[in-house]
Amino acid sequence: MTTPFPLLRLPRLALIPVFTQMESIDVIAFSLLSKRTYNLSKHLCKTISSHFINLEMDNYCVCISILMADGSHIALFFYPEISNTVVVVYRDNNVQWKNVGLSTGQCIQRVFDVTKCRSLRSVTLDGTPNCDVLSFLNAVSYLQITNNCTQTSAIKALQVLSPVTSWITLFKLPFSNREEFQRFWLGDVKCLRIHDDDLSSFQFKIDDLLESNAVKLQLLGVKMSLRDLNRFFSCWLDNTSNHRLKHLSVKSLEDFNEDVLLDGLGATRFTENRTREFRSTNLFPEFREFTGGFDVRRIDGKLAAVTFGNVFEEIFINFDVWP
Repeated sequence: MTTPFPLLRLPRLALIPVFTQMESIDVIAFSLLSKRTYNLSKHLCKTISSHFINLEMDNYCVCISILMADGSHIALFFYPEISNTVVVVYRDNNVQWKNVGLSTGQCIQRVFDVTKCRSLRSVTLDGTPNCDVLSFLNAVSYLQITNNCTQTSAIKALQVLSPVTSWITLFKLPFSNREEFQRFWLGDVKCLRIHDDDLSSFQFKIDDLLESNAVKLQLLGVKMSLRDLNRFFSCWLDNTSNHRLKHLSVKSLEDFNEDVLLDGLGATRFTENRTREFRSTNLFPEFREFTGGFDVRRIDGKLAAVTFGNVFEEIFINFDVWP
């Protein structure tokens, strides 16, 4: 009969070389056993860290996808109908950790701590998860909420994560009225992409665009008149609108006429060299193909580019402030 090794009775200094020999997946599994193993894993394991972590949630599953600093990939799946069980995919192996004894949120928080996750690369809500894993997230690079997410869940996610998220993508805004929309729109939203919503249900107009304080806006379902956009650009040139704005993309409501769009802006048409320079920047590669481009200069000397072109038979007008 084999006698179990009393690992937890070892002094902390003796445990450090043990952790250095453990693989990332072993440290994560060890941390889920008890509070003591969790604390030991978090404080004594110095060799394990994550390159990035993605979190995906739908009606049936919560998934954590981890790229470790050593290049290995770990995926953990939590299914509400399989309680106290974690399905693990690691190095092409599929295993189950049973009798975990922790909630999904507790497991995920321990994984974040052990892998030294300072921020999530992305969070995707593609449904309504049957657990709370949002309240302890303190930094998210990218949040995406799809049409499959209920209105209540989407609003809760925005309330919790908007202050700590760099970029938000919404396929449809979950708000019931203009007041709720404005509360979100005028909040501290850094970068926002809206796909399939033209915002007509919120009576969206040029004044809303002027009042925004976002850094980047991609309103891919919103159509605006050329005269309204001309007014917006004029306010930017006079430094009387959103001074933080670095990028804007909207659709044209009407047949394109550059004279109407650029009236009174003192715009300078792109030369061939300027076109190549603009396309070589890291600004929004999805809008690199355009049929026309102009430079406009703000009263404080700041330079911006106005470009336009066809995307799937729609005229998109883009505004980018030069770095």
